[in-house]
Amino acid sequence: MTESHQVSATDVAHYLKDNPDFFVGRDELLAELRIPHDSGGATSLIERQLQVHRERNQDLADRLYNLLKNARNNDKIFLRMRRLVLALIEANSWANIYAALDDSLRTDFGVDGWAMAHFTERRLEAPLTAIKEPTQQRKILKLFNGRKAICGNFSAEEVALLMSAPMPSAKSIAAARISGQDNNGILVLASKDAEHYRSSTDTLFLDYLAEVLALRLQQTPVLR
Repeated sequence: MTESHQVSATDVAHYLKDNPDFFVGRDELLAELRIPHDSGGATSLIERQLQVHRERNQDLADRLYNLLKNARNNDKIFLRMRRLVLALIEANSWANIYAALDDSLRTDFGVDGWAMAHFTERRLEAPLTAIKEPTQQRKILKLFNGRKAICGNFSAEEVALLMSAPMPSAKSIAAARISGQDNNGILVLASKDAEHYRSSTDTLFLDYLAEVLALRLQQTPVLR
C-alpha cells in the first residue's frame, strides 16, 4: 500500500509561485475562489489582487511624495545655507560674522535663540563667549558623548550649560561641535517648540555649518 502524500499550504504556495500562469484558462476555478475579509465577508481572488495592487501603489505614491517633499525642503535649506556661507566668507571681522549668523539663523531658519561659545582661556571681545573652565568644557563634551551634534530636549541646567546662560523659553536644542586648529567650541540653536529639534533630527547642515565656522573663525583676528 502506497502512503498518500499530504499537500500542505506551503506546497500550494510554492507551486503557485513557480507557476504564476496556473489560472490561465481556468476562469471557473478562479471565480469560485474566495478570500475571507476582515469585515467577515469574502472577496474573490481577483478582487483581492486588485486591492493588494491598489494598496501597494498607494504606498509607493506616499513614498514618492515624501521623497519629493524632502528633496524640496533640502533644496530650500541648501539655498539658505549657501547665502549664509557666502556672507561668512565676505565678513572681515567677528562683528560681521556674528551679524551674518544672527540674521540668517533668525530670519532664514526661524531659530528662536542661538549661541556660540569657544573653549579658550584667552580674553575674547564681546559678543564672543569664552568657556575657560576645563570642568565646564568636560560637562559639555559629556552631553555630546563623542558625537559631532546632538538634538532633543534637555533640562534647564543642560540648556544653560550649552547656551552659556539660562534660556527658560528653550524647549528643544540642536548643538554641534566646532573643531578647528586652536578653535574649539560649540554652536547651539534653540527653539521654543519642544518638538522642533528631536533626537532623530538630521544634523547634516548643522554639521556643515560648524565645519565652515571652524575654518572661517580661524581667520578672524580676534581669535589669533
